[in-house]
Amino acid sequence: MVIIPKIIKILLKQSCLLCRQSSDDIICEYCSSDLIGHLNFKKETIELDCHEYDYYFLLNYSVEIKYLLKKLKFHKDLLVEPIFDKLISIWWQNSINKELGDIDTIAAVPIHRFRYLYRGFNQAELLANKLSQYTNVPTTFTNYKRVKYTKPQSKSSKQKRIDQIKGVFKLNKPIQAKHLVVFDDVLTTGSTLKEFVQTIKEGSKIDKISIITLVRAG
Repeated sequence: MVIIPKIIKILLKQSCLLCRQSSDDIICEYCSSDLIGHLNFKKETIELDCHEYDYYFLLNYSVEIKYLLKKLKFHKDLLVEPIFDKLISIWWQNSINKELGDIDTIAAVPIHRFRYLYRGFNQAELLANKLSQYTNVPTTFTNYKRVKYTKPQSKSSKQKRIDQIKGVFKLNKPIQAKHLVVFDDVLTTGSTLKEFVQTIKEGSKIDKISIITLVRAG
């Protein structure tokens, strides 16, 4: 009977991670369209280490994005990664490539090796790798590292974040770039990005730096 395969298909169908409705994919078409509709294509500026940099973020920190990021970062759910990959692809193809068409190197804010061993990945590197694939621009992940372990800063005050982050990064090899993109998953206070940018600039030859984050929380 034709009805039996249909019933099996319905029973085996997964549910959308966001709305819990039946879906053929990780998130349903409605939720996917909603996320795409909230993509930000505006260029802004951000002040770090007394300098202004061009700044781009894909999404604001909504309840849905917070949930998906937590699943990726803290629950090691790599099934979430394709959702962000798709958003990065659409974001790049639609307008930002005109502003960033001359980038020649991509960096990602590193995590400490202990956290890397626990998670098995660095979410900023995962996402920056996708940007690298779409742009055919090389990454510089081996040029620097995080040398000091810090506790998760999501609940720390702004001043405590600034104090904790001092001296946590080390440059292994100078970066040569005409236009470097620094990628991170979330911008909150900017203290981590500030420390990282300061570290990689010392001893490197970089003409221009732009900042991209998946999400702006602040």
